This record gives sequence, C-alpha cells and structure tokens, in this order.
Amino acid sequence: MKNCLYWLFVALVLGRVAEGDADEPVVVWRQEVGVGFSSFVASEDSVYTSGHVGDDDVVYCLDANDGKIRWQFAYPEPLEARDFEGGPTATPALDGDRLYALSRSGKLFCLDATDGEVHWKLDVSEVADVRIPGWGFSGTPRIVDEKLLLTVGEAGLALDKIDGSLIWKSADRDAGYASPVLLPAAEGTLVVFASGRSYSAVDLQTGQPRWQERWLTTFGCNAADPIYRDGRLFLSSGYNRGSALFDVSGEEPELIWKSKDFQNQLHGSILHDGFLYGLDGDMEAGARLKCVDWKTGEVRWVENDLRPGAIILVEDEWILLTDTGEMIRGAATPDGYQETSRSKVLEGKCWVNPLYHGGRLYCRSVEGGVASVELRD
Repeated sequence: MKNCLYWLFVALVLGRVAEGDADEPVVVWRQEVGVGFSSFVASEDSVYTSGHVGDDDVVYCLDANDGKIRWQFAYPEPLEARDFEGGPTATPALDGDRLYALSRSGKLFCLDATDGEVHWKLDVSEVADVRIPGWGFSGTPRIVDEKLLLTVGEAGLALDKIDGSLIWKSADRDAGYASPVLLPAAEGTLVVFASGRSYSAVDLQTGQPRWQERWLTTFGCNAADPIYRDGRLFLSSGYNRGSALFDVSGEEPELIWKSKDFQNQLHGSILHDGFLYGLDGDMEAGARLKCVDWKTGEVRWVENDLRPGAIILVEDEWILLTDTGEMIRGAATPDGYQETSRSKVLEGKCWVNPLYHGGRLYCRSVEGGVASVELRD
C-alpha cells in the first residue's frame, strides 16, 4: 500500500511539473563559436555564424538539428577589442550554395556553403580604395541578382557575386554599420546605404546617387538597419539622435515626422501592423522597450522593467533576447505591454540578434555561447 501511495505521489508531482513546463522553451543544443557579434543565417538544415578564436576569425557551419560543427574556416584577423569585446560583427550572407563572410578589417570570402572551400577572396578596402570605419565593417552583405552589396565607403560597394569583380564603388568616407536596404522606385531599384554622416540612395545598376539625407550621429554610429514599407523609410540612431520617417516615393526624401523619444542605438526595430517595436536608448544606459505609431511617431506604450537587448518578430509576437540572456516573448499589439513568457536561455553578454528558423530560436552571447531553443505555443 505504501508503495502504491508513493508512486501515486510521484506520478502526481511529475505530472504537475510536466504540465507547468509545457509552454517553457526547450534548449535543444548548445555550442561554442568564439567571441563576436555575428548573428546567424540558415539554410534548411545548416546554421552559419562567425566568431574569433585565438588569433583567427572563424566561419562556422553548424548542423541545425544537433549543433555539431559540419565545417569551419579560419583565417588570421586581429580581435580589435576597441571599447568592446571585439571579433566579427557582420553576419554571413547565404546565396544558394555560396556563403559570403566579411571581417571587420575588410577581408571578404566567398565560401562553398556545403564544405567551406574558398571560391574567391579579396580586401574590400583595397578594391574600393576606402578607409576602414572606426569599429570595422559591420553591415551584413546583401545579394540582389548578380550583385553582392556591401556597406563600404560613403554610399556602398557592388561586386559580382560569382567572381568578386568590381561593378561600382563610392567615395572614401567612413561607412556606417547598418546593412543595405532596397527601395523600389519608378526609375529602377534603389539601395540605401549608411555612412557615418548620412544615408544615401543609389541606383542598384550603376551606383549613381539619387539622394542623400544628412544624418549626423555621435561617433558616426549609424548602426540600426533602416526599415522600408510602402514608400516610407524609417531611420533611427542612438546618442540623442532620434528617429525620423520619410516619404521616399519622390525624387527627394520628405520628412513626415521626427522624434527624440525613440532612439535605436545598435539594433533595429520591428514593424508589425502599423506599429514599431524596439529598444529606445543606449545599451549601456539601459534601453527601454517602446511601441511607436509608424504613421505619426507617437509613443503608444513604454516598458521600463526590462533589460536592453535585441528584438525580432515571429508571426504576431515580438521576442526579446536581453543582454543577460533572458528570452522574453510578448504580443505585438499597441494595446499595452503584454508579456507571455520569460526564460533564461544563455549566460554571458547577449547583444546579438537571434534568428528564428524552423521553429527554433538561435541565440548567441558575445563570448561565443550558442543556444538552439525550441519555441512552444
């Protein structure tokens, strides 16, 4: 009888634990990839990122299912820990069976995505004849048709994605740290590039400038990716620079609104159903999560009781990975802050955007810890 009661008790307790944990995220695997701020890009069953180990930067291909290293490619590169931990800051870009990896000093590699073999390599600062920005090249490369677009120089660089040959380049000014953004236009597609002093829209085919919006920021730190939607372009920077929305459907940008009440220092915001969700303020000072009306710039709500971090959109939810490794989920609604779950998934300093792919969230710390987290409804 005592044994029956004991096992009944165990079953009830375990049942409650299992039921209580049903909605909790499950860390499927962990891995180490070295120091850095590179996020992830994924194919069907592989995940790619970069880190710094010893005296080298290393590009990793991980098995998306179990985290095992399928291949790695190392090359000499200084850590360059200037006022931060250092390591690579650009996320690799994937195009079919080719992977493009950019170092902070400008080393660019076109690798075979299946085995890491080098198709070609070059130095973007030498090809474009431009200086290296203060914190190194950081924008993620973007592939459009045959062109590989990079945030290099004042208004970008375009290379042939197959052989790395130069298509067009821009003036020798400090590049910004954001990734290129495409703008459809009546005269042909434009590309917006960040520099340390402005945002420039250039013709995709020729690199010829169409317009330039002066955007001065302390340290030239224009790092948050612009957001384009339906003829409107949103720009935001930290260090008391603020945000602005422009009508870019004409020949020149026309200001719709500007505000210092919403400042994305390092991480871009997300846009969902007419509202922006993002971190306002500098990371070291404790940025706050805000919801802002896309059309007017009005702040709809503020949540002060959160650590700063990086935010992404998954369906109708925002997911925030805080700088202390907490994963927080909430409803993307202007009707107030509505948190749905919170769980610790990583140790260390987490300033890197997570990636959602195949039902899992791929997260990393600056120190190099990686976690693959299964999301549950």
